[in-house]
Amino acid sequence: MAELGPRAGSPAVHRAARVLSELAAHDEALSVSELSRRLGLPKSSLADLVGVLVHEGMLARDLDARVRLGGRIRLIARGLVGGSPLLEVFARACAEVRELEGRTLVLAVLLDLDAAYLAVRPGARPLPLTLRPGVRLPAWSTGTGRALLSALPHDAVERMHSGWVPESPSGHPFRLRELLDSTALARARGYASNAELGEMALAGTAAVVQGLRGCVAAVGSIVALDEPGRADGDTDAEAVRTLARRLAELIEA
Repeated sequence: MAELGPRAGSPAVHRAARVLSELAAHDEALSVSELSRRLGLPKSSLADLVGVLVHEGMLARDLDARVRLGGRIRLIARGLVGGSPLLEVFARACAEVRELEGRTLVLAVLLDLDAAYLAVRPGARPLPLTLRPGVRLPAWSTGTGRALLSALPHDAVERMHSGWVPESPSGHPFRLRELLDSTALARARGYASNAELGEMALAGTAAVVQGLRGCVAAVGSIVALDEPGRADGDTDAEAVRTLARRLAELIEA
C-alpha cells in the first residue's frame, strides 16, 4: 500500500495504527500474512509488531494464530462514550428490543462533523452499504448524526456547519437551513431521521442515549429504502427510542 507522503513521528507507531485500522474495518480475524499483503508491509517486521500489540492487549490471537482487536481497545473506546460500559451492553440491549429484530442497529458518536460508528449489529437483510465499527459518515446526512447534532444547542450546530462541510456520499447538496430544521424536529420528537434524503439508498432512524452528563452516543436502525414493510421514516421510531432508554438504564445501573 503506497504511503501518502512524509509523516512526522515514529514509523512503528504509524504501522501500528494502520494494523489497528485494518482490523477495525473487518469483522474477521486476519493472519499476519494477510495483513502483510493488505498493508504492503514486510511480514517479518509486521510479525514483531503484532506480537507487541498482542502483549499489550491491543490485539488478541485466535487458536489458528489469526489476530483481531483485543480487549484493551474496548477499554480505550470507553473514552468516546463518556467512560460508560455502553459498548459492552449494546448487544444485550439490542436483543431485548424485539421490535427491532432483524434490523441493522448501530451505535455512533460525534467526531468533528462526522458520525463515527462504534458498534454494529448486522440485520437479517444486507444493506447497500456495509457498516462496520470505525466507519465515519457526514453527520448532517445520517440519522444517527442528526440525532447527535440535536443534542447540541441550535447555534452550536449552525457554527459548526458555517464553513467547510463534508460531502454527502450520494452527492446530496448540503443546506444549512434543512439541517437546522431537521435537528429542531429531532429535539421536539425525541428521534431523528434522514429518510427524506435517501442517503446511499438507506433510511436511518436514531435517538440519543443519555448518560449522567448528557448525551453519550446515538443509537439507530438502518434499513434499505426498498425494504418490505418500511412505511416511512418513522417506522422504527418508538422502538429506537425504547432501545436508547434501555441503554441509558444499563449504563447507569
